[in-house]
Order: sequence, then C-alpha cells, then structure tokens
Amino acid sequence: MIFLFRQPFLHFLLIGILLFALQHYQGLAKTYQLASLDEGATQLLVDDFFSMTARMPAPSDMKKLVAKELDKRILFAEGLRLNFHRDDSVILQRLLRNAIFLGFEGSDKEKIRAAFELGIHESDEVIRARIVQRMASVGRSHATGTPTDAELMDLYQADLSAWQEPARYTFEHLFFSVDREQEPVERAALAFEQLQADSSPQGLGDIFLPGTQFSAKSLRDVASIFGVSFSEYFNSKEFLLKVWQGPIASVFGQHIVRVTAIDPVQQQDFNAVRRELAQRWQEEQENAAFEAYLAQLRGRYRVTTDGELQ
Repeated sequence: MIFLFRQPFLHFLLIGILLFALQHYQGLAKTYQLASLDEGATQLLVDDFFSMTARMPAPSDMKKLVAKELDKRILFAEGLRLNFHRDDSVILQRLLRNAIFLGFEGSDKEKIRAAFELGIHESDEVIRARIVQRMASVGRSHATGTPTDAELMDLYQADLSAWQEPARYTFEHLFFSVDREQEPVERAALAFEQLQADSSPQGLGDIFLPGTQFSAKSLRDVASIFGVSFSEYFNSKEFLLKVWQGPIASVFGQHIVRVTAIDPVQQQDFNAVRRELAQRWQEEQENAAFEAYLAQLRGRYRVTTDGELQ
C-alpha cells in the first residue's frame, strides 16, 4: 500500500482530481453569484415607486424594493440555469420577433440562435417576466395535500366578514347634470323644495342613461355606477329610509335620492362557501410553498459587488 502512494502516476491522478473538483466548485460558485443593483437599477425602482405613489420611497420602502428586485433576479437566474429560456414557446417566439426586427438573416432557428448568442434573452423584460412567472409556478407546484373539514372551518371562522353577502339597497333618484347651463346644485335644491310640497317627482331632473330606479344594489355596485363619493351617502349618519334627500354629489352632477328598501348583511353558511374556502386554502398552501422555495434559492445565491461577496 505504501508503495502505491509513492508512485508518481498516482500523485498526478490525485492532483488532477483535486484540480477538477476545484474547477467544478468555482464553476458552481460563479453560477450562483448575482451582481448587486447598480445606480441605474436603483433609480428605476425609485422612479417606479414615485409614479405609483406620488412620493419618494422611505429607507424602509427602498429596503423592500431592493429585496423584491433581488428575488426576481434570483428567480430569473435559476430559470436560466434550468434552461426555461430554451424550451418555452412564448420566449422563442419573442426572440424570433426581436431577431426579425433587428434584421437577422437565415432560418427561424438560425435567427433564434443568433439572438441567444447576443444575449437578447437576458435583457428583454418580457422574457425576464416570463421566466420569473414560470419559476413562481414551479414553487407553487410544491404544495400538496387536500384540506380537512377542520382546516376549512378554521379558515371560515378566522374571517367571518369575508363570507358575508353585503347589504343591498333599492332606491330611486333624480339627476341634475353638470352639462346644463344652470348650476346642478341650485336646480337640485329647487327640485328638493318642490318635493317637500308635492311628493311626486314626475317631470323633475335630467335623463340619466343607466336609469332612475335601482333594485338590490350593493355599495360596490352603486360606486361602479355613480362613483365612490355617491355610494358613501348610504353609510352616512344623515341617511333616512323612504325619504327624499339631497342634493348628493356624484361624478356626473347632483342627485336627490330616496331609498325604499334595504336587504341587510347576510352571513353565508359554511357549506354554501365550502368551494371558495377550499380554493383559498389551496392558494395559501401554494403561496407558502413558493415562499419556502424562494427562501431555499436565496440561501443558494450570493450577491456580489465588483466581484466581492456582500
């Protein structure tokens, strides 16, 4: 045995194995490295945040934005490692379109190959989003099992308000448009005085295309027709049943309203919403599976700055 360890060929063999192992490790380490966000990428996050919120992000906001962007980059990098960009018909069609736009010549396969060689798939935002989407599906697919009755009941009891039928209102209204010469508030106030003396609304108000009478409408329904400010009237302290009230503003003008009936909030039975509960349970399991998968990937990838691990 000692004689074997003294043989030069064995020394070369061991050195070769060690060099191969080191090279393999360095290759893996490079595969799982991500560059940190540069100044331009960070500024894009700031700009997007400002365009959506009309304010500059606070330090806590920036921390979340950067973390979310790094998560996307991790998912994208892993998707590339799994070759999602080479077997996805949507991505291949996108690359072909880009290649045609850039004037590449040859067959479709040659155009796509040329696009890959130029790294177009790494900078195209549509392709990046597609790969991130597929990676999210992979993570969610790790969820298994079916809910028990006890789990569904716990979900039902945890948020009873989510399983309520909203209150519904039956009402009529008179409409006074902003498109007329006279101020709608003045015209509505005058009509309201007439209604106090004579309860008949006939001949009063302007034409309102969606109608003048509405039956069993939820506040969401009302808001979709008249706007949120109008729907808030039904929750106000001044609200009275079967009495003309107003003027009440909407996105279209002014209204005088009379609510004639209210169907109160109804709690839906557990069995009536069982299917929706099972769907919510499944979504929660899939979200948890995705978060666990993403956490696993975060532990595998390392962020670098100028080649140095952070």
